[in-house]
Amino acid sequence: MKTQDLTNYLDQYLRTQEIPDTSLNGLQVQGAKKVTKIGYAVDACLDSIKAAAAEKVNYLIVHHGLFWGHEQTITNSHHKRIEALIKNNINLYCSHLPLDIHPEVGNNAVLATKLSLAVEYYFGEFRGTPIAVHARSKSKLTAEKLGERLRKVLGDHVRVDAFGPKEFKTVGICTGAGASFFPEAKKIGISAFITGEPRHSFYHFSKEENMHACYGRHYDTETLGLHALADHLAEISGIPHTFFDFPSDI
Repeated sequence: MKTQDLTNYLDQYLRTQEIPDTSLNGLQVQGAKKVTKIGYAVDACLDSIKAAAAEKVNYLIVHHGLFWGHEQTITNSHHKRIEALIKNNINLYCSHLPLDIHPEVGNNAVLATKLSLAVEYYFGEFRGTPIAVHARSKSKLTAEKLGERLRKVLGDHVRVDAFGPKEFKTVGICTGAGASFFPEAKKIGISAFITGEPRHSFYHFSKEENMHACYGRHYDTETLGLHALADHLAEISGIPHTFFDFPSDI
């Protein structure tokens, strides 16, 4: 597949240009003109880029890219990353919020599906675009049961602060760093809220407002959309792909 064709498809499928973001989403660094192998990684770190080069990947799709809405000098680690991409003729494509909120391969929607929850609507606006999901369970949940499901998906490190009602059905999800949506989640009647990173300032809020707070680590909650996107592209293109796993444990 031509690089431009894959880039155009991703821009359209993920609505890359429509969704406001601090990340400069889309093709960030241009490389080979023909895509022969696709790589996926959460972060455009040097480890991911070196691994892509070693695996002969020439189109690397990441969630956290290199450009974040402000001027950056191409020095130090930023230079090392860009140099490695250009030297190895690797295209770098970034999808931050577009991948978080996509209804099919988005981090939030995929996590809801894996937890057997139905997404009802999105809330928690960023520059006019809602990015968190309001989901519902068909049967009543307990904090223990929700924690068990989360650990099966994300791992034993999942933390659950069981401060909410004994039984509930409504669950909010915002992967990554979504703790700031706790107040809005409470306002719309959500009993349990799932995100990646804990924030000290919301510990007492969730306790005093009787909400279950669930944390699955920033990195781990944001691998889900990339895996789903990889499956989707493999199905429609047949291009070989691989996932590079460099967790931060945060």
